[in-house]
Amino acid sequence: MADESVPVIEELTVEQCWKLLEKDGVGRLATATLDPATGEVLPDIFPINFHVFEERILFRTAPGTKLIDLTAQPTVAFQTDGHRGHRHWSVVARGTARRMMFDSDIQESGILDLQSTLPTEKWNYVRIEVDTITGIRFRGA
Repeated sequence: MADESVPVIEELTVEQCWKLLEKDGVGRLATATLDPATGEVLPDIFPINFHVFEERILFRTAPGTKLIDLTAQPTVAFQTDGHRGHRHWSVVARGTARRMMFDSDIQESGILDLQSTLPTEKWNYVRIEVDTITGIRFRGA
């Protein structure tokens, strides 16, 4: 009999990871930013509302630090998590962020329907071309 006090971590398949991301949600975008004062490359993290289309993670953003970071260094990581009862999960995707430039791509993707938690105008559409996606599921307390 398994000891339920010991958390069992289950690695998720690529398909399971994408399935968990099917519903629009909130995640965290990790970028690299150049500190103008020191010249150091520093990590930064932004909460984003996201939408998935054709195994790409899409989000909207206003002009600012996030968009500047993505333009200078498009390699990013994305993380989101959730739970159902006592079963928790976390998914991490790594890839390249690119602005969506064509109206047809923007309209077809469904990103125009994405509701933002922060009610500001966000007319920059970005997609993460995912290179790797991994996830875990575990039983919480």
